[in-house]
Amino acid sequence: MPVKVLVADESLDVHELVNDILLINFKDVAVDRVMEAEGFRTMLGTNRPGYNLIIIGSGLVDASGKSAVSVLCDEFPQYRGIVVILQDEAGQVPDTPMIKKIPVLAKPFSLDEFSDRITKICPR
Repeated sequence: MPVKVLVADESLDVHELVNDILLINFKDVAVDRVMEAEGFRTMLGTNRPGYNLIIIGSGLVDASGKSAVSVLCDEFPQYRGIVVILQDEAGQVPDTPMIKKIPVLAKPFSLDEFSDRITKICPR
């Protein structure tokens, strides 16, 4: 059974890089991609049986300005334990108790650093 991953980031370059790293780390992986916050909300709301790993870009926001990270914490808290946040700029990730427990990687990140974070969530 494949590792099921959702990548939510506004950058196509990030999607391509993350996809390549996922293929290096997991033998069998299925990746869903979204490039806007509404699509992120829809994928989490309709996806069954669920994701094994969720990667969120910190700059992804909906039309009202709410970040995808906040959407996840407020509307889909059951997924918090399988998330890695990719931070675009220092201070962009809110400093709240719910979010403090989610691993954050600052862009640009190394292959080793990213691989270490994702394999802690989804052991090979």
